[in-house]
Amino acid sequence: MIKAVIIEDEEKGRELLFNLLNNYCPNVKVLDMADSVKTGLAAIKKHKPDLIFLDIIMPDESGFELLDHIKDMEVEVIFTTAYDQYAIKAIRFSALDYLLKPIDVAELQNALKKVEAKLNGKINQETMNESLKIFLENVNTHPHKMKLGLPTQNGIKFVAIDSILYCKAEGNYSLIYFKDHKEQDIVTRTLKELEELLTEFNFCRLHRTYLINLNHICLLYTSPSPRD
Repeated sequence: MIKAVIIEDEEKGRELLFNLLNNYCPNVKVLDMADSVKTGLAAIKKHKPDLIFLDIIMPDESGFELLDHIKDMEVEVIFTTAYDQYAIKAIRFSALDYLLKPIDVAELQNALKKVEAKLNGKINQETMNESLKIFLENVNTHPHKMKLGLPTQNGIKFVAIDSILYCKAEGNYSLIYFKDHKEQDIVTRTLKELEELLTEFNFCRLHRTYLINLNHICLLYTSPSPRD
């Protein structure tokens, strides 16, 4: 059973999520609900939940500020938010989960499957803590300096975007090649998913197999031979 706390400033939002969990997610028990960062922290300290559903935008303080207090705790986080392009990009780059409002039942259940996998030890807590720390760095930095979380067989690997030379499709996986060393990583993201994340960083999809970093293309120029 996953023990959860909901932190959401709008009463209707809290009740809706509670009802969705109660009706469609029997593996989750909601221990408490809070309407602010302050009351949310109090609930977390009191109940020590496995999972927090955290609203990003709240009137007094944002959910980001709460993360500073929990980044070293053994707790999973699923963000709940209305569409916020920059926040969602930072979340996705940090390999964290989020749910867009209004929350879809299938997406909620899928996010909870990932949480169960983490709690069952398939993803270690150090990786989760690192994801939260990288997320806090990403939301406070220029988009082109954000770090990208790559889910590999050995956990989440965080890399600078510019260190990626190109990506190659391997079915539902992708091979990532880096500019400074010869080895590559296999990641559990499709090339399409990587394309969605990296296109604005000057990556270009070539055919259906390769996504290349145009910043690393070198143009070779050979002078024409003089005419006889």
